[in-house]
Amino acid sequence: MKTILPITAVFAVLALAILPVEAQTTYDGPGTSIGSSTADGAGISSVVVNNTASTISFTINSSEAQASYIFYAIELQIVGQAGNGYTGFSNPFGPAIGISTGENAVIDTYGTGATPYLYSSGWVTGATVSYTAGGTGETFASMTVPLSSLGLSVGDSFYFDVVSTYTADSDGGPQAAYGALDSTGYPAENNGSYVPYDNNTYYDSATDVTSTFNSGDSLYTVSAVPEPATVALMGLGTLFTAFTVRAKKRGGNS
Repeated sequence: MKTILPITAVFAVLALAILPVEAQTTYDGPGTSIGSSTADGAGISSVVVNNTASTISFTINSSEAQASYIFYAIELQIVGQAGNGYTGFSNPFGPAIGISTGENAVIDTYGTGATPYLYSSGWVTGATVSYTAGGTGETFASMTVPLSSLGLSVGDSFYFDVVSTYTADSDGGPQAAYGALDSTGYPAENNGSYVPYDNNTYYDSATDVTSTFNSGDSLYTVSAVPEPATVALMGLGTLFTAFTVRAKKRGGNS
């Protein structure tokens, strides 16, 4: 006699098969800036953040196709942890940036690469899993790093900002002005003179007059999500259990 799985077991397996294996949130940016900087990384239209059980990814979207490789810094302030403030990291040709109320981790992009740094009695370099450069003609830059490279664990929450400088010597650079995700205006540099520049002045995500930092607009929580292999095992386990129960019932009725 054939043993047929009940329809409820089939639905249970299907439900497990489509369980999310990552958590994702999209943060909208202003997408505008002054001068030519929109095409040079300052026009941040959105940032998509997602995590798996062991990694976290950031995708920075631009409102225009980019004219060159962009220097971005993704700055993290982990809730409930002390940070060192400004990173001291900067584009070699552009301004320094930071979070004066505390910064725990940062990802710096440079041309075709990205490097995460974690503050622990000094800045420690972490591992990068993948990076897709946002180069000429592209409208995004995407990177994935281990949670541990940024000092993160499942359940942690952090405020973050994404800041850029841009390559426009003809507009008064070199790489003088800023663009930021959490700014409701054009951060710091808003008078057309393209200063601060050359590391003389910091852009502070926490205190800039146009910043919305430390609000829910820039808060992300690392969610617990199963690894794909775990989801597959859960589905197989449910299928096996349902098959066994059904077979026993059939055997008892024969």
